[in-house]
Amino acid sequence: MADALDYLHFDCGRPTIHCDLKPSNILLDDDMNALLGDFGIASLYQDKWSTSTSSTSSSSVGVKGTIGYIAPEYAGGGRGASTSGDVYGFGIILLEMMTGKRPTDPMFKDGVSIVGFVDSNFPHEIDHVIDAYLIEEWKDIAQVKKVPQNYIHECLVSVLQLALSCTHPVPSKRMNMKEIASKMHAIKTSYVGRKA
Repeated sequence: MADALDYLHFDCGRPTIHCDLKPSNILLDDDMNALLGDFGIASLYQDKWSTSTSSTSSSSVGVKGTIGYIAPEYAGGGRGASTSGDVYGFGIILLEMMTGKRPTDPMFKDGVSIVGFVDSNFPHEIDHVIDAYLIEEWKDIAQVKKVPQNYIHECLVSVLQLALSCTHPVPSKRMNMKEIASKMHAIKTSYVGRKA
């Protein structure tokens, strides 16, 4: 998914913003490769090379999306769609995958969000936020492949750290999708391919 967003934002000719990243818009093929779907509200943004007088990385198209996945800067409705909004949605999806909780879970209320929940336990108490099924799966993999538990912990911390950086409340402090895709590949190379 990171590679697909990297392509949309940087390599498809004219940057495209998906605008509605959420799990139901991610399809899996027979080999469990993620495919990004539902471009019904995607928009092209004006870049500095366009004929528009705007030189921002956002679109004047009204922002639509799904509650829980939409970037906080869109809340007032005054800001147009941007690639950093897609980055935020990607980060929320990563947090959902890691915690097993939707951003709209009833536990997230009274100012507590999925981002705050993970951030308050990061990095020393991540066992409190990681989905129990994911931990069991990792333990099984560690036993079969004889991978030390600290490798698994380091990998989980790396993914959570990336997700939290994607969901930074200030859009300009979020990485872009090219950097994120590169980090995802580095995490995979460092931990998934590591031998004891």
